[in-house]
Amino acid sequence: MDILRKRPPKEKRPPGRDPKWTNEYMFMVVKKVLEEGMTYREAAKTFNVSSGAVGAWIRKHKKGVLGTNPKNSEASDEIKIFRLEEQVQELKGEIGDLYLQNQLLKKALYHSQQKKKDNSSVITSENLAQFQKGAK
Repeated sequence: MDILRKRPPKEKRPPGRDPKWTNEYMFMVVKKVLEEGMTYREAAKTFNVSSGAVGAWIRKHKKGVLGTNPKNSEASDEIKIFRLEEQVQELKGEIGDLYLQNQLLKKALYHSQQKKKDNSSVITSENLAQFQKGAK
């Protein structure tokens, strides 16, 4: 059965570019300034970065967003919703398949029980002991 699906929304390209410095490097510079009392200019000269970058890293660290990369952030809410809807549709299809399998197995069990019941009137070597118990 063919199911018509909505087209997924286009993922937008995150703004900006990849950072030049690693998160560990930025954190090390911020740690030197905040914990060891190094000035912005000293840190900039020592680590070969601009003093503006050191200040920006410290502000980001204080906000708690140091090292976050917008390119690694999650997709927008619209895309998340689309993916979840797709997942729900797949799970509904799987539930339907399992329901049909369950009904088929129930029918097969009922049929085998009826067959066994019908064959119980015929005396065979398998059910001979059953008939001997009732006989006197």
